[in-house]
Amino acid sequence: MKVNQTLFPDPPKTLTQVKGLMVSRIIILSLLLVITYLFQLYEKKAFFISTTNRFYYFIGLFYLVTIIYAFLLNRVKNLRRFVIVQMVIDHLFIAGLIYYTGGKESFFAVTYFFTIIGSSLLFYKRGAFYSASLSTFLLGLILIFQLYGWIHPPGQSVAPEPKQTFYSLITYLTAYYIVAFLSSAISEELKKKKGELIQKQVDYEQLEAFNRNIVQSLDSGLLTTDLHGKINFLNRTAEKILNRRGEELKESFISDLFPEIGRYLEGLKKKLSCASPDYQRYETLLSDEQGRKVFLGFSISPLTDPEGSLIGYTLIFQDITRFKEMEEQMKRFDRMAAIGSLAAGMAHEIRNPLASLSGSIQMLKSELLLDQQQEHLMEIILRESERLNALITDFLLFAHPPQTNRSNWDIGKIIDETLELFRHSPSFHHGLRIIRPDGNGNIYACVDPDQIRQVLWNLFINAAQAIPENGEIRIDLKKVTDSPITKPSFLNPREQPSEWVQIAITDSGVGIAPQEKEKIFEPFYTNKEGGTGLGLSIVHKIIENHDGLIKVESEVGKGSTFRIFLPTSLSSFNFHQWNEMRLRDDKG
Repeated sequence: MKVNQTLFPDPPKTLTQVKGLMVSRIIILSLLLVITYLFQLYEKKAFFISTTNRFYYFIGLFYLVTIIYAFLLNRVKNLRRFVIVQMVIDHLFIAGLIYYTGGKESFFAVTYFFTIIGSSLLFYKRGAFYSASLSTFLLGLILIFQLYGWIHPPGQSVAPEPKQTFYSLITYLTAYYIVAFLSSAISEELKKKKGELIQKQVDYEQLEAFNRNIVQSLDSGLLTTDLHGKINFLNRTAEKILNRRGEELKESFISDLFPEIGRYLEGLKKKLSCASPDYQRYETLLSDEQGRKVFLGFSISPLTDPEGSLIGYTLIFQDITRFKEMEEQMKRFDRMAAIGSLAAGMAHEIRNPLASLSGSIQMLKSELLLDQQQEHLMEIILRESERLNALITDFLLFAHPPQTNRSNWDIGKIIDETLELFRHSPSFHHGLRIIRPDGNGNIYACVDPDQIRQVLWNLFINAAQAIPENGEIRIDLKKVTDSPITKPSFLNPREQPSEWVQIAITDSGVGIAPQEKEKIFEPFYTNKEGGTGLGLSIVHKIIENHDGLIKVESEVGKGSTFRIFLPTSLSSFNFHQWNEMRLRDDKG
């Protein structure tokens, strides 16, 4: 059977509607069968009209047809055509039912209402009116053929009259089209509302996807909890900062991550009771599963439902570890600048009388006749005077380093020259082993060679003193493109070099305790007997004047690594400018 698809331009929307049509057909057939049987069984009479066994055969046949529909449902390729064929067969079935139950006298002509309503639900207005037209046509054929005696329905009791026949036909025609009009109007309204609902659903999904993408692309970590502190959502940045997967943390409690979060939540609850709460930021130290310590800056805000009721909390946080490091550097710069300015003048004033004292003692020693004890005391005075003079010299070098004359130099060559001097120095002992990998030559940087030799010398001495017996000192040199400095946003990115030279000096010594690591670059801080506490301070000052950076990594009992980063070219970015602009920004 070939169907003109232009008659039904609106195809069924889903397979569910087709299944609903088939289920409705089964229900109607079953009700019809049960009611007819009960009337015949208990009332000893027929239901509306006299029925024969052909009626039950006819109902059974259509049950079989419906089962065939169900079998073919998942196998047909053109669902629209399949539904149209079903609707046409339904109309023919009702026509047969009307014929076998008396034709004009049959009350089953009203069952065309169900097919009209079904067509309107599946094909809307056109489907309803096409169904009404087909129903009128089939019923009209039966009534006219019966009127002229061309057919004799089994349930017919008397001969039909023309007036009554045409009156019945007009009545049913009117009823069919009224039902078609009403059902199509309802179907069109349902179609419109369904379209609006689908559009709202699409808009909602797009808005949800948009908000989800925004949340996931934030460069801050975001997580939400319920009122009991159970975590129910994390974005990608939160997983990255915490170094944990979201599936692992969901259903766990926020206090497991941040043990001190309880007092912050209590503070937030008190602020929520105020008319205009003033939200603040907090800082905490987090240790991940690998033992890495991360400083986090975070803020907590209430999470409410559409009615404004509190349902949980939102935690937004950032990894501020590098900013903490820079803050410590800035504090150290401030302390060093203050100490340097104050003590440099004092050092000059001490150095002059110290030179006079040392010279006078030497003259007395050469002119006086001294016994052994007096000679020993004179030597102590001269030795300590020389040590004090060396200390003042180091301090002046730290406080007022000489002018930096920078130019392009082969860093590998500077390292090798300094190592050669170090091997012949008193600090070098037989238990030391120097490892200097090949293949990292011809790496140039814009430096003052004498000052960089001073830096390397101090670090080699420091590494040797950290190795009391046997051990090794490894020197690695390479170029890096990742900037070791997190530069403030108020400076132009072009002011920072694109390439850096990294010098890593690693020793297998005793290591540095965590509480000492933050102080090793401070002047006069030392834990070595006879040390001045200025060696690493001078190193830090020289690297700073080269617009570079020095970092230290250490573990007690395993050794330390000092990493020096030097720009390969001159840069307008320097720490002095950074510090001044930071202070101006804080005041503004």
